[in-house]
Amino acid sequence: MRRELSKNEVERLFVGAVDHALAEKEASEFDAELAANPELKAKFATYQRAISLLKEAPREKAPDALASMILRRTRRRRFQLRTREIQNAHFPAEVVVPMLIAALVAMFMLLASP
Repeated sequence: MRRELSKNEVERLFVGAVDHALAEKEASEFDAELAANPELKAKFATYQRAISLLKEAPREKAPDALASMILRRTRRRRFQLRTREIQNAHFPAEVVVPMLIAALVAMFMLLASP
């Protein structure tokens, strides 16, 4: 008995079908669904044409400074997030009070020892 795939499942298989990367079972199910549904078959043909046009398009070389620009922007955003986290940090009494008590006990023990 053949399992029917939903429209979304078939559309997700477009990438693998174009690259011929589907398993045998998936490929046969995919082909059966395309044969049964002309709308999906037309969509797949359009997808195949788009991918082939993209593959034929000339490749552009990335700017030399692109990597350093991306790293700089990433570091800046990470720093901004860190400072925002520090500014928005609220220390609840459950954390601060035990730390203060521990510090006082440590000071008392240091001062009381001979």
